[in-house]
Amino acid sequence: MNKPKNYKNIFMNTEAINTLKQVREGINAIQIQLSDSTLTKKEKSLLGDVLLNLNDLEDIIINNILQDMVDKINSSNALLKKLISDMKASSDKIAKFSNTIKKISDTVGVLSHITAKAMSAGIL
Repeated sequence: MNKPKNYKNIFMNTEAINTLKQVREGINAIQIQLSDSTLTKKEKSLLGDVLLNLNDLEDIIINNILQDMVDKINSSNALLKKLISDMKASSDKIAKFSNTIKKISDTVGVLSHITAKAMSAGIL
């Protein structure tokens, strides 16, 4: 059986999503446990430290997934821009499609820009 061309990316995204699920389950379990009134201060402190660590881990995984998405969008958009340039230099039959592809490229560029800004602002 042939593996898809982007098998590594699919595998990494699947692994990241599965890891995120496990981290989220751990966060939820710890948050529930923290409400246990029989825990000592030390136990609550340890659980609190684990919770902070899991929240940081969740942020790191999400940011890596988003950065990977931005990188792929930018790479794809760069190819689109090259194709637009090639189409403009080509015959009139093909050149008429360059405006449509340019609109798509502009939209993809805006998506990438917004995603990158949201990541740097801590929104995503």
